[in-house]
Amino acid sequence: MKNVLSIAGSDCSAGAGIQADLKTFVANGVYGMTVITSITAQNTNEVRMVEDVSSEMLKNQIEVIFDEIKIDSIKIGMLNSKENAELIYKELIKYKAKNIVLDPVMISTSGKSLIKDETKSFLINNLFKIADIITPNLDETKEIVKIILNNESVENIDSIEKMEVYGKIIADFTKKWVLIKGGHLSNSAVDILINKDEIYILNGEKISSNNTHGTGCSLSSAIASNLAKGYTMLEAVKKAKNFVLYSIKNSVEFGEIAGTVNQMGEIYKNIDIEKLY
Repeated sequence: MKNVLSIAGSDCSAGAGIQADLKTFVANGVYGMTVITSITAQNTNEVRMVEDVSSEMLKNQIEVIFDEIKIDSIKIGMLNSKENAELIYKELIKYKAKNIVLDPVMISTSGKSLIKDETKSFLINNLFKIADIITPNLDETKEIVKIILNNESVENIDSIEKMEVYGKIIADFTKKWVLIKGGHLSNSAVDILINKDEIYILNGEKISSNNTHGTGCSLSSAIASNLAKGYTMLEAVKKAKNFVLYSIKNSVEFGEIAGTVNQMGEIYKNIDIEKLY
C-alpha cells in the first residue's frame, strides 16, 4: 500500500481539510497520514475561528513521520502563517519530498481571504516551485496572477479562454503543472490542466448542488493518491475529477443548510457494511 501525507488544517465539520483528505485516501486505497497546520472552527457556511499549531509542533509532526515512513506523495492544504509555510518548505526540501500536490487555500467560497498577504506571497514565490502541481479555483487563480504580475486590475475569470491565459501565466512562472478548477463557471464544469508545454481541457458533468463543501480538498488529495500509485499527471487528475463527481452525487445534506461531499458514498453503495463485521 502506498503512503500519502496530508499537511493541512483540521475541519471540525469533517467535510473539508484533514478529515476530507483521510476519507479520500481511504476511498482511493492508500494509507493516509496527517500533519495538522491549523485547527479551525467551521461548518459548511463559515470559518468562525482559526488557530495555528506552534512551529515546534508542526516541525515535530513532519519529522516523526519522515524519519520512519517512506512517503509516496504529499497533499498540502491550508497554511495560514508565513512562519509555518517557511518551515514546511525547508522540511520538504530536506527530506527530498516528491509528488507534491498543493491546494492553495486562499479564498473561501464566499470570497473571504483565508490567509495573510505575506503568506500568499511566500506560497507563490517558494512553495509553488517545489510542488508538482497546484490546484487553484477561479478566485485563487485571479489572486495568484495578480501577485505574479503585481497588477491590481486583473479581471475576473468568466470563460474557458481566460482560464487558459491565466493558467499559462502561472505555469510559466512555476515551471510546474497547474490545474485551474472551473467548477464556479456559470455554465460548465471544465477544468484546465496546463504546464509550460501542454494544455488539456477536461470537461465534466455539471451538478446543481449546494452540498459541495470539501470538493477542493478531496480533489487535491485524490490527485496525490493517484500520483502515489504511479499514474501520470493527466491520468491522476482525470481519475480524481471523476472521484469528486461521485462524491458530490453521493453528498450528505444537513437539513436546510448546505451539505458536504461524501468521499465514501460510492463505496457504501457497493458494499454491504453490515455483512463485513
